[in-house]
Amino acid sequence: MKNKEPVLFDKLHFPKDITQGAFILTAIGNSEIYIENYKGILEYSKNRIRIQGKNTYILIEGKNLTIDHYTEEDMLIKGHIFSIQYPS
Repeated sequence: MKNKEPVLFDKLHFPKDITQGAFILTAIGNSEIYIENYKGILEYSKNRIRIQGKNTYILIEGKNLTIDHYTEEDMLIKGHIFSIQYPS
């Protein structure tokens, strides 16, 4: 018997951040990025921050990067952001 849970979630139109554990990113220009729905911090330096999600990670590269605020639910990264990368 196949697991029918994903079909049920699709029919109920739940947001992907809930059903797939996807990141929610809000970029404010190239100086701030607000991240929700993350699992942990894998790498942290002034030039690179790698954030773990449920099934993947994101890599933020820039200059003078700092984690200005974080809780179990969200974080705010500040600095000069050059790129936001997802693994291929």
